[in-house]
Amino acid sequence: MSPEKVRAFPIDRQVFLVREVAAKLGNLHGESATSFWKAKAAELLDLVVGSGKDRASANDEVRRFFLAVQQELLAGFLVEPAPVLSA
Repeated sequence: MSPEKVRAFPIDRQVFLVREVAAKLGNLHGESATSFWKAKAAELLDLVVGSGKDRASANDEVRRFFLAVQQELLAGFLVEPAPVLSA
């Protein structure tokens, strides 16, 4: 198979990676979370560009990944049991 016919699996569909990043972000707050995300986004952007996508498409893919991470964080938040309050 020629290289121009090979397509990389989109990073926002890599469930393990999405969950891993969401778990790390879920334990960070403030500047630590921001720094972690910026470093991860830059790493992923380089990875996607290295797989052959142009920079604009790679940026879009990293944005979709971030949305997938946010959805995973929200899903985890909604699944956690709420405390029972008594009157």
